[in-house]
Amino acid sequence: MGFNDQEIVALSGAHALGFCHDDRSGFVGPWTDTPHEFSNKYFQYMLNKKWQLKKWNGPAQFENADDGTLMMLPTDMVSLSVPDGVRSFD
Repeated sequence: MGFNDQEIVALSGAHALGFCHDDRSGFVGPWTDTPHEFSNKYFQYMLNKKWQLKKWNGPAQFENADDGTLMMLPTDMVSLSVPDGVRSFD
């Protein structure tokens, strides 16, 4: 779509708000523990929490390893593997 890393990070930052509904997207859960509050927790959690693939009958998604209450989409996790992607979080 022609976005650079910084623009992609800005768009994905919207994941700081809200959560996924399995009846709408097939994915389920919030990205942060404060889904009704705009913050940088989405980025903090992506970088600082341990993530694992969720074991369920839905589409591939990640959950936080400590208690499984938060989620990340595979597209969220790609940012961690893109050269200079994490640097764009700053």
